[in-house]
Amino acid sequence: MSSRHDLSMPVAMLQIARRFLRRLRPERPDLLLLVGGLVLPNILALIAGTVAGVPARTSAIALYAALALLAGRVRGWILALLGLATVLFDLTEVVGRMFFLGFDATVRSIDLDVLAGLLATPAYAAGSAVMVAVTVAYLAFLMRAGPAMRRGGRLTFAAATAALIIGDGLANGTAAYDFGAVASLGHRFESASLLSGFDALPDQVRPPRRVLMVVVESLGLLRDPGEQAVLTAPFEDPDLRRLYTVATGTTAFFGATASGEMRELCGTYRSYDEAFVDEDPACLPERFAARGYRTVSLHGFQAGFYHRVHWYPQAGFQHSLFAHELETRFPHPCGGPFPGACDTDVAEAVATEIAKPGPAFVYWLTLSSHVPVAPGTGTPRQHCGTPESRFSDREVCAMVEVWQDVFAAVARLAVAHPGTEILLVGDHAPPLWRRNARDAFAPGRVPWIRLSPVPVPATGLAAANP
Repeated sequence: MSSRHDLSMPVAMLQIARRFLRRLRPERPDLLLLVGGLVLPNILALIAGTVAGVPARTSAIALYAALALLAGRVRGWILALLGLATVLFDLTEVVGRMFFLGFDATVRSIDLDVLAGLLATPAYAAGSAVMVAVTVAYLAFLMRAGPAMRRGGRLTFAAATAALIIGDGLANGTAAYDFGAVASLGHRFESASLLSGFDALPDQVRPPRRVLMVVVESLGLLRDPGEQAVLTAPFEDPDLRRLYTVATGTTAFFGATASGEMRELCGTYRSYDEAFVDEDPACLPERFAARGYRTVSLHGFQAGFYHRVHWYPQAGFQHSLFAHELETRFPHPCGGPFPGACDTDVAEAVATEIAKPGPAFVYWLTLSSHVPVAPGTGTPRQHCGTPESRFSDREVCAMVEVWQDVFAAVARLAVAHPGTEILLVGDHAPPLWRRNARDAFAPGRVPWIRLSPVPVPATGLAAANP
């Protein structure tokens, strides 16, 4: 009797467990709603957030969920069009935040030539192909499974949506992405030009005859002081130190490259398409031009990108050298998603401009360190990708080598042309996709380096001839 009772208890417990698991197992409409509303539209971001890093996507996740609840209630082709619009919004938001751009700025920055360059890069080409395939599968799923999704359980779906939004926020809600132009609202303005005193040069009674500003593409502030010191090593050269005092610091950044340019050149956080319409910024090139200086800018990429061909003259540049002008002198451009004149070549053109007679304000916006950096772009110094390298991340290491080329070129120029006032500053932190690589840089800050000529001391000749 007792043995029979002992045998029946496990059987009863097993039956109860089976009934419980059967209730937990989602019915087919429930499963279809979860797949069409949460899994398929977010699968790439979930994978990217695990192996790399993406900004938090609260709005996009909520929109996909809301769209899934329309399944079976609107025509399939309408649902697909709404789904496509949501995918484009999601992609624009993610890319914009990755590159410190707002939604509007990202849309305005779309350039077919630039897109072609990006798609020619293996990593971006592969990612785009996967994105298209998943999007097609998602839209087809909405059209085919819509009627069945309508019968899915709303309570389960709402709980899953809330869990995904919360989990996404916890995993990806880092401040590293929160420095778009809109984030500057309410912040006191600061720039390397102001903090270093460089902005006051054109107001001096006797301003220096040669002035050089270098805005370095994606030059972020490395968290490790030792790694940061690797970059500034060229400015420790004894020959340079006899001619210049070297000051360093950091400044806040908001927005992408053009925002960094407006910050340093024109003293504003406003975008170029707003500042020159709504206000009259006192830009450095215009102020130097008013003192009789020749003002010239150099950039290895296309003149039309960020509409520089239009707003550079408004900022006061009398002459600008872009890819079209530089490629005749340097016919072998550097690759990557933004192919153009290599920084090492443009440095020669900068030196030529500095050496011309007469007072001059020369501005150089570098290019070669734009993400993703093409392998071998910089001079190999750091043993990238090997155990001997000081930089554990290969792409960060490659960027450092490019920045070292720029810093070394500026140091040589400073020694060759004593008396030149020089400011180097980053435009923004590098928009790296991998979380560990991005975290190598301090969020929201970029470094600057000011080279100020050492005043020439009174000579013994003056003392001998009172």
